[in-house]
Amino acid sequence: MEIERALDSLGAPDLESRVRAVEELAACSSAIAERVASAFATDEEARFLIFERLGRFGSLMVAPMERVHQEAGDEGLKLMAASALTYLGSNVGVPSLMGVLKVGNPHLCLAATALSSADVSEAADPIERALLECELSDSETLVCLVSSLRRLRDSLPESVRLRLAEVEPAWLRDSLLD
Repeated sequence: MEIERALDSLGAPDLESRVRAVEELAACSSAIAERVASAFATDEEARFLIFERLGRFGSLMVAPMERVHQEAGDEGLKLMAASALTYLGSNVGVPSLMGVLKVGNPHLCLAATALSSADVSEAADPIERALLECELSDSETLVCLVSSLRRLRDSLPESVRLRLAEVEPAWLRDSLLD
């Protein structure tokens, strides 16, 4: 009801009513963003689906998601919030994402993808190290790390190319080195 009333007031003949309507709509938008962030934090079943749509709210989501990141007790939630923040243009979650760029961390690919997509150049060296250390049989991780490193660097370092030359089967090796 508040939203409909405010929307109707946008067409009011007097300036004061129109400005008040904008303020009311902004307050409603902020309240909606807070509720979306709360749902992201508490609804594990819908979390990824919400994550995929956070960008539709733009900068309105930054402050609520920064709070989710800061208050998260679960590492997965914290890192997913950090990833969302990088897509929203906030660097608040970058240290959390940088901290998991290690082989064996279950969130390695999430972090590498988020950091490279946000063009965080400091992530290139840890991603390279992870590429040099990861199991050559772990094709999913290899593909993720190679694509992340390619976003951050013009070409793959020679040490990485030599390591990837050992990958089997040949089609995977060729696709990683192309």
